[in-house]
Amino acid sequence: MEPERSLTDTEFIALRDFIYNKTGILFTERNRYLLDARTREILHQGASKDPFSYIKSLLDPKSSALEVNRLINKVTITETSFFRDPHQITVLAKNVIPELMTRRDQFGSRLLRVWSAGSSSGEEAYTVAILLAEHLKEQLRGWNITIFATDINEDAVRSCKAGVYKAYTLRNTPPEIQKKYFLATPDETFTVRDEIKRLVFAERSSLTDPAACKKYSGVDLILLRNVLIYFSADAKAAVLQRSYENLRDNGYLFLGQSETAFGINHSFKLVTFVNAFAYKKVPPVR
Repeated sequence: MEPERSLTDTEFIALRDFIYNKTGILFTERNRYLLDARTREILHQGASKDPFSYIKSLLDPKSSALEVNRLINKVTITETSFFRDPHQITVLAKNVIPELMTRRDQFGSRLLRVWSAGSSSGEEAYTVAILLAEHLKEQLRGWNITIFATDINEDAVRSCKAGVYKAYTLRNTPPEIQKKYFLATPDETFTVRDEIKRLVFAERSSLTDPAACKKYSGVDLILLRNVLIYFSADAKAAVLQRSYENLRDNGYLFLGQSETAFGINHSFKLVTFVNAFAYKKVPPVR
């Protein structure tokens, strides 16, 4: 049977709950069409052409981890780009990064840790690395900088590690930045230069796994942009709380411009800038 039909209500609920239990990502009726389309893509490429049989095999405890990861990779594909959301990028470059670097310097520490959570294929993480390089210039090698780029999508993590991108994803990147931090190739791809690539540590990790998230504690900046929109209310609250706990005092959290921690987490202090906002972990007054 060809997989042309849509998922039935029962199939949709079963697949939705399976993905939620594995990732914390919740497909609602509003984005049901996306799950339906991605499932049909998998079925067209696989041996099973029947949605019911495919979902039944996934729910089997003996199901192949490769098949489960294939599903997760397929349903977590997101579009991203370098220097995405110019207002936030400007705030990072002109306000937040200088403040963080100055504070670390004042305490005699040149250790800086950043977490790009839900980093997809790494454009966000490498953008921050470039902003840091632009701020520090020749002093970059005097700092111990680690930018964690994590995502649950294994294909995206592999792309981040490779650091090779098509021209379209650099569409918001100033020409002088492209020339300075990327190597262009005849096939119109751009490779991140080694001095930037070495700042980024990419690995697969789930934001809904408390044990895994502990690895990224003590960070100065968390970028959690356009990620919470995929989570349930409970998962959002848990991820925001872990973000708060992972930040150093006076560290910053950036969400997507259409996302908010309001009504979910009251620990952060909202900080407003020109055309952008962020959340700060302000230590209690003693």
